[in-house]
Amino acid sequence: MNEGTHDQDAVNSASAAMAEPMTYGYCSWHRGYSAGIRVIEVVEQGSGPGAAQSACEPCRGKHGLVPFADRP
Repeated sequence: MNEGTHDQDAVNSASAAMAEPMTYGYCSWHRGYSAGIRVIEVVEQGSGPGAAQSACEPCRGKHGLVPFADRP
């Protein structure tokens, strides 16, 4: 890699600070691992651990899913 063209401050740049963090995990809709996972549904239980269903960006668009954190 040409060090002259490499942005030494890419991690600290304004565009890096504005970018949404990418998470990698299991998409409950296409049943596979993918980047850009967001929690869609949270299942709470009275006893024992709850659960969460997550979806990748293509599945969110295809199925009209709204991430849990973006709901009013």
